[in-house]
Amino acid sequence: MAEYWKISNRAWGVVITCRGHDKEHTVRHAVSDFERAAIERDGAFTIFADLLAMTGYETESRQAWQVAFARYSHRIDALVLVGAQSALIRMGAATIGAATGIPVRFVASWAELPEAVH
Repeated sequence: MAEYWKISNRAWGVVITCRGHDKEHTVRHAVSDFERAAIERDGAFTIFADLLAMTGYETESRQAWQVAFARYSHRIDALVLVGAQSALIRMGAATIGAATGIPVRFVASWAELPEAVH
């Protein structure tokens, strides 16, 4: 499986997609793309992290996301993780939520979210 990050700015929120292992050297571009998406948005927004194909992450990657999300935490309504399979990934997201004050929600699939969010 090819590892990649993709950031999509949708009407209903910012979608962050990770496939494979989140590595420090690949996360920098993704964080930069997220910050651009956040700047382009007016007002509050929700982050949807599509982690259905994520296999793990490095601590430095979680820290990079945590710093970026903290910068915009006053505008982020929630962090919704879709398909975070492993306890380690869920724990990392919970850490980010606790450190930034952003509410975190876990769903197994996109089907658990309102149809307008697909």
